[in-house]
Amino acid sequence: MSRAADYPISGFLYQFNKSLIEILGSAEGDVVVLEGIIEDIEVHTFSGMTATQCKYHEAAERFTPSSIYKPVLQMIEDFHANSRASVRYVLFCHYPGMDDAPGDAELKQYVKESLESKNVDLKRLTAGLRGKVDVDGFLGKFSMKVGPALDALEEQARAALETNGIPKGEIDTLAYPNAINLIAGISAKHDPAARRITKRELLERLKNIRKTAISRWTMALRTRKQLLDTRRKQLKAHLDLNSRLRYFVIETEPLEDFEEAFVLFVKDFIQKYHFKQSHIGTPLFCLGVTRDQLKSIESRLFQVGIKSSNGFRGDQFDETDFFREPLCKAKNGEITREFHLRLIGLEDYLGLSNNRKCDDLFILGEPGFSSLKTKDVNVEHLATTSIKEVAYLVGVSNVYE
Repeated sequence: MSRAADYPISGFLYQFNKSLIEILGSAEGDVVVLEGIIEDIEVHTFSGMTATQCKYHEAAERFTPSSIYKPVLQMIEDFHANSRASVRYVLFCHYPGMDDAPGDAELKQYVKESLESKNVDLKRLTAGLRGKVDVDGFLGKFSMKVGPALDALEEQARAALETNGIPKGEIDTLAYPNAINLIAGISAKHDPAARRITKRELLERLKNIRKTAISRWTMALRTRKQLLDTRRKQLKAHLDLNSRLRYFVIETEPLEDFEEAFVLFVKDFIQKYHFKQSHIGTPLFCLGVTRDQLKSIESRLFQVGIKSSNGFRGDQFDETDFFREPLCKAKNGEITREFHLRLIGLEDYLGLSNNRKCDDLFILGEPGFSSLKTKDVNVEHLATTSIKEVAYLVGVSNVYE
C-alpha cells in the first residue's frame, strides 16, 4: 500500500505514532486518554491536562491559515466553556516545507481570523464564540507545534520504545507494529474508560505479545514486507505439524480479492497441508457469505477437484453429520478422501453447539466475533485486505502481492 496515495491512513498513523510517543514520554502516575473528550490525545497529570490534536497535511503544497480554523475553534470552544480548568491546548501538525510554527503575533491573527470566518461549515462554532471569547486568555494556554513527516515520526516512536527498555532487535517487527495496533484498537473503543492507558500498562502488554500484529494499520507501515516475512516464520512452526486441526473464520467484505482468489487459495492449502495420510485434521472454512454464495463456492471448489462437506441434508443442517470424519482410502501411497474440508456459513457456524475445538483458529479480515470459542486454542488473527497476502503468510505462495 502506498501511504502517499492514501492520505486518511497516513493521518491515522500520524496520530497513532504521536500517541505512542506521548504515552512513552509520560511520567509515573500520568494517564493518557486516546480520542479523549476534548482532543485526540489527552495527557492527565497531577497538575492538569494537555490536550493535543494531530493534523497531517502531507498532500498540501503549503500551509494556509484556513486549514487550522476548525481545530482551533474546537479548542476555543472548550476553553470558553471551561476557562478555569488547568488545560493546555496543543495543535500538532505537519505541512511539507514548514519547519517552524507561526510566532505569537501570527497565531493571534489566525485565532481572530478563525472567529470571523464566513465558512458555512464553521458556522455553529463561530456563531457561539464570536465576540464572547477571551482571545488572550486562550492564547496563554494554546500552542501550535510543527511535527516531522510521518517516516521521521515513526523513527521517534521506535527510539522511544528503545529508551523505555524494549530490546532493539524486537522493535521493528514486534514491539513497534504491535504498539501501533494496540493504540488503534484502544482509540476505537466506545467506552471512554477503555481508552485510558498508562506507560506501564502499555509496556507490560507489549512485553507479553510474541506475535507480530497483521492488521490494516500495520500493513500500511513502510516495513510491510518485513512484517509479513516475520509473521510467516512465526506461523510456520504450527503449520509444519501434521496432526493439527485448523479452522478458518473469514469475514469476506474487507478482503478485496476474495471472489477471485479464495477458491485457488483453498486448493493450494489442501494440496500443501492436507494430502498425506498423517494429515488427520479435516480443515474447516467458515465464511461470512449467504447460503447461495456458499453453494456457488462449493461448486467452484468441486470443479478444481476439492470436495467439501456442508452438513446439509436437503434444507436441514445436521451438526453430527457435519463433524463426522470422511471415509479415506490409501492406494499406492495416494490418499482418496470422501471430502477434503468442511464448509459452512458464519451464521450457521456461530449457532453450533458442538464443542470440538480446533488446534489453530485463523481469523481473516476484521470480524470481531465475541462469541467464538477460543479458550485453549491457538488464535491467529490475520486482518489483511488480501487473500493473496494470507496465502503468502501461511506458506502456500511465495508471492505476497
